[in-house]
Amino acid sequence: MRVAADDAERALIWKGRKSAFAAVGRISPDYIVQDGVIPRTALPQVLRQIAELGERAGVRVANVFHAGDGNLHPLVLFDGGVPGAVDRAEEVAGGILDLCLEHGGSITGEHGVGADKAKHMPRMFTPDDLDTMQAVRCAFDPEGIANPGKVFPTPRLCGERPGRHRGAHPLAESGVAEVF
Repeated sequence: MRVAADDAERALIWKGRKSAFAAVGRISPDYIVQDGVIPRTALPQVLRQIAELGERAGVRVANVFHAGDGNLHPLVLFDGGVPGAVDRAEEVAGGILDLCLEHGGSITGEHGVGADKAKHMPRMFTPDDLDTMQAVRCAFDPEGIANPGKVFPTPRLCGERPGRHRGAHPLAESGVAEVF
C-alpha cells in the first residue's frame, strides 16, 4: 500500500490508475471493460473469485478499481482472432457481474447499463422493477428518440455482444484525445 504524502504524489498515483487501460491495451489485442460495484468488505474475496473465473476459462483478467467506493473495472483480456476466445471472455465478464450480485453489489458501479449489460438486468431486477423503469422512460421520452432500443432487455438485445476494444482509441489516434 502506498499513501500519498502530498498533492503531487496523489496526482502521480491517480495518473498511474488512469493509465491502466492504455497499458493493458499494449499487452492484449482485445479486452472487455467490466463495471460493477461490491461492498468494500467483499473486495479480497471477489478478487480471488475473479482470478478463479479467469483461470477456469483460460482468460486473463487485469483488475482495475477504486476500492474506496467498491467500484470494480476488471479488464477481461483476449485475442478475438483465436477461436472461442470471445465467448470465453464474455462468459468471464458475465461471471464477474454475477459475483458482484452474489456479494450484495450491483451490475454497474458508475458507468450505467449499456447494450452489453441489458441482458444482465433481470439478474438484479424483477420484471415489475423493469416495467416501472420502462414506464418512467416512456414518460420522459414518449417518442422513443432518446437512445432507442437501448438499456432495457428484450429478446432482440439478448444476443448482442459486449463492446470489444481493439488497438488505440480512434480519438487518440487522431490527436483529439490524450492517453495518460
